[in-house]
Amino acid sequence: SGTLEAEGDLRDLGVRVSEDLKWKKHICRIAESGRRKAAWVFSVFETREVQTMLILYNSLLRSLLEYCCPLWNPSKIGDIQTLEAVQRTFTGKIDGLKGVDYSSRLKRLDLMSLQRRR
Repeated sequence: SGTLEAEGDLRDLGVRVSEDLKWKKHICRIAESGRRKAAWVFSVFETREVQTMLILYNSLLRSLLEYCCPLWNPSKIGDIQTLEAVQRTFTGKIDGLKGVDYSSRLKRLDLMSLQRRR
């Protein structure tokens, strides 16, 4: 009684920070969650039509990938690429965009990279 125990990670409002104040675990966790959500979208919805996919992406994935991002905004290239890969993979499966390079897909969809949005 009266002794404080050390915690490894701290989670508050869905954001996880490690004891060394790094965000890597949080970034990996939300990227994995985003990949799972994207897989769910592609398994449940038969259409790959642009407008439908954009609505699903913006409401289900982007909101997840950007939640509280001013707090944990990644600065390491590997962390940025981990998050960007979720959007890159999702946009590559939309009708008419298969085989189109990532920056061209973003322009056609009128999207910005996640890094630019942060």
